[in-house]
Amino acid sequence: MSGPQVRTRDRRPSEERRRQILDEAARLIAQKGYYGFIVRECAERCGLTEPGLLHHFGSKEKLLIAVLENRDRVDSEFIASATGTRPGDERPLSRAEVLKLLSTIVAYNSTKPELARLYVILKAEALNATHPAYDYFMTRQEAVLASFAQMLKPHVGDPAASAVELVALMQGLEQEWLRTDQGFDLVAAWDRAAKRLLGDGAGTG
Repeated sequence: MSGPQVRTRDRRPSEERRRQILDEAARLIAQKGYYGFIVRECAERCGLTEPGLLHHFGSKEKLLIAVLENRDRVDSEFIASATGTRPGDERPLSRAEVLKLLSTIVAYNSTKPELARLYVILKAEALNATHPAYDYFMTRQEAVLASFAQMLKPHVGDPAASAVELVALMQGLEQEWLRTDQGFDLVAAWDRAAKRLLGDGAGTG
């Protein structure tokens, strides 16, 4: 007769463990969506029990929001580093700088198809107001549109309408790129379409 089983203590530092869980949860949600995501499967992949995983986040819903917020934070840090722009910068960007910034965002997304798929799937699911990420995506979309409109204000007659068009273009191209198994050059397609909407910025300050 075997003796009592002893549960191995989680000896990883808390932040390291959280990062592992977030990365694994992001991979699984990108494959299965939120409704197909099973916490137990994520826990097993991380070498944890389900209660052990939820100790770090509290619930499946809170884990989902943490995954999304983590991706936003990492993305923002990369874009700021790559372009030299920071939230709250007041200097108006030239048309050429706007195009470069947006192209950098698309180029970055093209290197992370799994995370792009995560957002495509969750944004579609969260059209339902009962989805736990519904408020998150509503708030995020408002912030993105406001940011785009502010950038575009010196360059177009209706910055709010142009912001909607550019965001829809970016999201639509990413979705089609994923649907075709990355079957075309996403960045080149974006650059061509964005220049048709905004012009190429040649000769602008």
